[in-house]
Amino acid sequence: MLNLIKADFYRILRGKAIYICMLFILLAGFVSALTISPGHVGLSVSSSTSDIMNDPEFFEKLQKANSITALRDVMKSQGEFKLDKEILGQNVNLYYVFIVITVVTLCVDFSNRTVKNTLSSSISRKKYYLSKVITIFTLSTFILLFNNLSAYLINYFMNGIGYASSIKEIFKLTIIQMPLIYGIMSLLIAFAFVFGKTSVFNTIAIPFIMVVQLIGLGIINLFRIKADWFYNYEIQFALAKLANNPSSSFIIKCVCLGFVYIVLFNFIGYLVFKNKEIK
Repeated sequence: MLNLIKADFYRILRGKAIYICMLFILLAGFVSALTISPGHVGLSVSSSTSDIMNDPEFFEKLQKANSITALRDVMKSQGEFKLDKEILGQNVNLYYVFIVITVVTLCVDFSNRTVKNTLSSSISRKKYYLSKVITIFTLSTFILLFNNLSAYLINYFMNGIGYASSIKEIFKLTIIQMPLIYGIMSLLIAFAFVFGKTSVFNTIAIPFIMVVQLIGLGIINLFRIKADWFYNYEIQFALAKLANNPSSSFIIKCVCLGFVYIVLFNFIGYLVFKNKEIK
């Protein structure tokens, strides 16, 4: 199993995908720091900047800004806030980076039909599954740390201490977000083992979070359901709330939810893989 993990890391580190992901993270951090506003994919969740954006007078000022300097001046006119924590609150954006990691680590094995050759050697399905989980979790941990530290440093040097948290707060936020991040990775691992080939995996995985959000909100609005649980524990809302001075009870609930996701999705992924005919 150790040799399989080493082989995966060797292949990934010699490829271009991981470095393109890191470049994307740096670029996203730079744009967020430059515009003094965290970028997001999917729902616009409550934050210091999103609440400001709902002010018609402020929104009009933004529309009249005809340069980056003017845009920054408008954003700064609202006072200082912890921009780095706002950026980290949008870490659901890393879901799309994690898709790339899952593809290059696991899906290519199914697409290139190398899984059968690997299993025909001395590697059991259990060891193969565990090796992939270890590799993907290790890479996702590195990506999360790289994303959070780079966002902190870029924001600190571009916008100054008034818009930056302490490094201690950044590490604390990283730790409390990790269980949900691992839960997201476990979901993608399950998708990879269930659907196999890269093309099918991408078709399901890429729109998944946005589709779930749209369906959830559609049902809530259509049937007038009071759904505080959705606005607290849907993955994008949960990660954002964890970055916004959450209570201890909310942190504990999110940590528990993350572990439930890890166990549930990996159980499904391994159960399918264990009984799956490998072609």
